[in-house]
Amino acid sequence: MKPLHPVLNVDIVIIGGGIAGLWLLARLRQRGYGAVLIENQRLGVGQTLCAQGIIHGGVKYSLGGQIGDSAAAIAGMPEAWRRCLRGEGDLDLRAARLLADHQYLWTTRAPTSRLAAFFAGKLMQGRMEKIAEADAVEYPPALRHPRFRGTVYRLDEPIVDVASVLAALAEPHREAIILHQGPAMPTADGTFTLRYPGQRTWAIRPAYTVFTAGAGNAVLPWTTLQLRPLHMVMARGPTLLDPFYAHCLGASDLPRLTVTSHHDIEGRPIWYLGGGLAETGVERNRYDQIQATRRELKALLPWVDWSPVEFATFTVQRAEAHQPRGGRPAEPGICRNGRVLAVWPTKLAFAPLLAERVETLLHTLGARPRPVNLLPLANWPRPVVAVPPWDREDLEWS
Repeated sequence: MKPLHPVLNVDIVIIGGGIAGLWLLARLRQRGYGAVLIENQRLGVGQTLCAQGIIHGGVKYSLGGQIGDSAAAIAGMPEAWRRCLRGEGDLDLRAARLLADHQYLWTTRAPTSRLAAFFAGKLMQGRMEKIAEADAVEYPPALRHPRFRGTVYRLDEPIVDVASVLAALAEPHREAIILHQGPAMPTADGTFTLRYPGQRTWAIRPAYTVFTAGAGNAVLPWTTLQLRPLHMVMARGPTLLDPFYAHCLGASDLPRLTVTSHHDIEGRPIWYLGGGLAETGVERNRYDQIQATRRELKALLPWVDWSPVEFATFTVQRAEAHQPRGGRPAEPGICRNGRVLAVWPTKLAFAPLLAERVETLLHTLGARPRPVNLLPLANWPRPVVAVPPWDREDLEWS
C-alpha cells in the first residue's frame, strides 16, 4: 500500500534540541551518519539554558573530603571542552564564547568553610590553586575589598556562554534540525510523522532513535527519570561587580552559593545565583526566596550596596536518569529499549562524554553511517536558540 506521506529514511532521529541533542547531532553527522534532530520549541529552552555555563572538573564533588564516582567521571571535561573551543577537539566550537578560563572558590571565616576547602585542595591538586593574600589583585573584583577576610582559590573550570555554544553546534547542521508542531512521538514501527503549519506532511523513518528531551523523556513508558528542582535567582543592578564566577563554601559538601555574571540584552550586569541557595530555595515562594537571597548576599558581601539591585526568580526541574533513593547521578544516563535510547547528560559539562558513549553504543547495535538527502526539507522551518533566563519577558523583577 502506498504511504500516506512521502518517507525520508535516516540513520538516527534525535528528539530534543538541548545541549545533549545538539552535541550528539554534530558528532554523528561529522562521522557520516544520516542524523536529524526534531525540536518543538526553541533550542535549549528547557534545562540547558538554565545552566550557569560552568564546565565542572570535579572540585564541587570533592568538598566532602573524598573523591567519588562523580569527580572521577567529570575530571576530564574541562580539557575536552577547551579543545573544542580551540577548534582542536571532537567538535569545532570556536564560534562559541568563553566567558572565563577559570572560576574561583572562596571561603568565609567559618571553620567548616575552611575545612571543606582544605580537603578539596588536597584531593584536587593541580586543579585548585590557593591565591595568596599578597596577590589579592588576582581576586575577582567582588572580593577585592579591605573587609574581605576569607580565602580564595582558583579552579581549573572554564565558564561558557551557553546560548553561543548552542548556536555554534546548531549552525553547521541547520539543514538537519527540524521544527515540529507539538511533541514528536513514533508510531509502532518507529516512524515519525513530521508536521508544521503551511508545510507538506512528511514521514521520517529512522533505523535508531535517541530521546534527549530531558523531562520530556518521561513520555517513554519503559524508562524512568528523576526530577530534582532548583529555585534560581538573578540579580540586576549597577553595583554588581563583574566578572564574578565563583563558589562560596559553607558547612556542607554543596556550595553555599554559586555565582556567574552576565549581561542582559540591554547591557546591564546580571548575577546568576545557584548552589545551595537554589537547592534549599525550592521550599520558598518567590518573595521568600528573594528575601533569603538578600540576607545571604549581605552576609557574604556586606561591602556591596544592594539597595539598587533588583531580583527575579524562576524554578527549573533537572531531569536525570533515575537513581536509588534519588541520589545525584555520577555520570550521564543511558537507557535502551531495542532501537530506542533515552539519555540524560546530568550536567552541561558531560555533553561530550554522553555523545561519545551514545555513538559507541549505536555502533555496537549495528548502526553504520550512510548518506541521506535532506534537500526535500530545505524549506522546512528551523528552531532558533532560546533567550537566556535573564532576558525572558515573563519574569517579574523587584
